[in-house]
Amino acid sequence: MTAPVPRPLPALLCFDVEDLISPESDDAAMWMAQMLTEYGLTGTFMVVGEKARLWERRGRRDVIEALKRHHLGYHSTWHSVHPTTTEHCLDKDFAQGIEAIWAWDREGWQDTERILGRPLLGWARTGASWAPSIQGLMGRMGRAYAYSRVRLPETSVCWYGGCLGFYDDGVGGFDDAFVDDALFSQRLAKAKQGVDERTRWPRRGAHWTDVFMCHPTRAIHTSFWDGMNFVEGANPPRSQWKPAVLHPAEKLPTIQGNFRRLCTWLRDQTELEIVGWGELIRRYDGQRPHATHAELLAAARRIVDERRVLFTDHFTAAELLLMLCKAVGVGVGGQGGPAATYARPTALGPLSMPPRSSERTWPAAELRSAAQRVIEDTARTGYLPASESVGGEAVGIGTVFVALAQVLLGADSAGGPSDAFYPAEAEAVALDAGTDIPKWIIHPKNMDLSKLLEQTRLQCWTLKPAWTCEDLGI
Repeated sequence: MTAPVPRPLPALLCFDVEDLISPESDDAAMWMAQMLTEYGLTGTFMVVGEKARLWERRGRRDVIEALKRHHLGYHSTWHSVHPTTTEHCLDKDFAQGIEAIWAWDREGWQDTERILGRPLLGWARTGASWAPSIQGLMGRMGRAYAYSRVRLPETSVCWYGGCLGFYDDGVGGFDDAFVDDALFSQRLAKAKQGVDERTRWPRRGAHWTDVFMCHPTRAIHTSFWDGMNFVEGANPPRSQWKPAVLHPAEKLPTIQGNFRRLCTWLRDQTELEIVGWGELIRRYDGQRPHATHAELLAAARRIVDERRVLFTDHFTAAELLLMLCKAVGVGVGGQGGPAATYARPTALGPLSMPPRSSERTWPAAELRSAAQRVIEDTARTGYLPASESVGGEAVGIGTVFVALAQVLLGADSAGGPSDAFYPAEAEAVALDAGTDIPKWIIHPKNMDLSKLLEQTRLQCWTLKPAWTCEDLGI
């Protein structure tokens, strides 16, 4: 029997356009965009806000027009100028972090859209600077997030914080290779191998791979611009910023020649489906609008069996909780009860850690009353409460989650584990973020990430895999 041929893997050709010092980096971004167009390829350019302002001040309409033929995302206003996205959020809860980031970046976002003349598709992570609040901000704005730190096994596109997030996984790394023919050949061979491996990985739901083309500035300089100025928290005034050293002018034909080699391979290969970010967002930006009562019963059985906070293929733990609250017989205004279907509700995770609850049970009537209050509290704030009063006792929201599943299945009294704080998958998400963030040389050493990682775990109440709209039938 012939083995099935792997489907082409959706891929973005990504560029991070960020140098706030060197005018030569403007030209690099332009000719790269022009060459992509020449080869019939669509790129996705993540543009720093201050970089767009520099193009405006320098009169570089040629650069802007070249990039406008491709897909455009946002790469923060200042990139490596402190405070970074992570630094904004170190001492804040999820909601406070959203407000702090937007206060810092609102003007840059608006200027970039004005200068580039089109809406930005979303935000792309800068360096290793990430926080759950940045995905919350994009979710609030109806935008996507690229290079996310949130993923699930076999699924690299997930909903988190109300945002469609594309996990940072891909091939490439050509920044320093274009200038050296032998090194470029090695990197290209490695990229081809990486593509071949990724097309054979098990896949469920939505998927993508990032063919990270380069930082245009790094292709023509011997080092990064920010590594010259902002390492380990350094933040010199702009008058003291130092540009990176350019490769000799006679190296430019080699750099451009190898970029053409890369474009030729991408144009001719068949394992990837190269699209722009906007196309992937349109393809994956769908969610199931409702759950049937049968689906909710099946989820409740699994919750009772596993005695934990969990999500399903199509509904976050927060969504399941609110549907459970509805289904046990009390909705907003005391109306409700079991129904044929339940509209998918909207809710973010709690802003503080749920308390450790008693190992006991409560009468179903008391849990039904608590369910009513959960709905009301969430409707008022947009966030799940960390705890809810059950019979006069503050009970952690995860414990309530498990108990309500039992009530839906007919229990006269119910309880849950004392330490059901968030889905178990949250630990892997927090480990990924906590390992990656300190590695960026721009960040100060010994940052206290404890609160940020707590908020990361709590927002896993909003985690679920993404699916194609075709899979969802919408």
